[in-house]
Amino acid sequence: MTTTLTRPSVNTMVDTSVIDHFHASAALYKLWSAEGHLHFGHWSWPMAPWDRKAMLDAMVHRVVHTLLPKPGQCLADLGCGYGSSARLVAGTYGTRVDAFTVVPEQVKEGQAKAVAENLDVHLHLRDFRRTGLPEAAVDGVYAIESLCYGTGHGKADVLREAARILKPGGRLALVDGFIMKPPAGLRRRAVRRVERGWAVPCFPRERAFRRELEHAGFTNIQITDLSWNVALCAAHGLPLMAWTKIRNAFTGTRLDPLEKAHLTSCLLGIVLGTQRDLFRYLMVTATKG
Repeated sequence: MTTTLTRPSVNTMVDTSVIDHFHASAALYKLWSAEGHLHFGHWSWPMAPWDRKAMLDAMVHRVVHTLLPKPGQCLADLGCGYGSSARLVAGTYGTRVDAFTVVPEQVKEGQAKAVAENLDVHLHLRDFRRTGLPEAAVDGVYAIESLCYGTGHGKADVLREAARILKPGGRLALVDGFIMKPPAGLRRRAVRRVERGWAVPCFPRERAFRRELEHAGFTNIQITDLSWNVALCAAHGLPLMAWTKIRNAFTGTRLDPLEKAHLTSCLLGIVLGTQRDLFRYLMVTATKG
């Protein structure tokens, strides 16, 4: 596949701060995952608690397994990052994956690796709210900590596009952080700080998200709380942040303001995860009616 590595055209809905965030924070994300995963991992017994790569891979499988993928089927990865999850999915399940990101360097790196590994993965430099795929083109859609970049508390624009490209009876599966009730006071300020540091317009809200799923024509909606499963992997961020501080102190390296904002969001995000009444990490699955 040939891709022109320029920013998405102005007729998309992309906030350029999203592109700037991932560009500035690329080195920090690679410190988190050399493979290029941009999400938390899923831990379950008897997985080694120090094996972050295994947890990151496990999260991909936890999500995609619910799509019941079969060899030869077509899946869409909305918000694919470097295509690490897409390559894992295609290599494991024998599917084709069309993957979408608005960050040019992610497309370049991810597509090169997919070609080198001879995988049926196609990265597209496109807004995942306007994939350009035909209607009813794919058997399943998944999104791993990416639909938060959609618009509004219900992320209606992304869900409408997911419903459009799914075949009747096709399945949607995703994981993300969800706000369970309107935050107030200091917690509201903390939520906004986290959102700004990750260039997220706003986290989805569980009730609004469920409502928009129904409006988009999805049925059989199931919501599973994975907060405890991701807690151990999230804690891996603390020593990595400490290491970054120590390394920079010895080398005299100064972080870019966007990198600082990213690290602040990582720290506050861990704190936010302890506020069970306010914030939870949920997996959502649904079927196109």
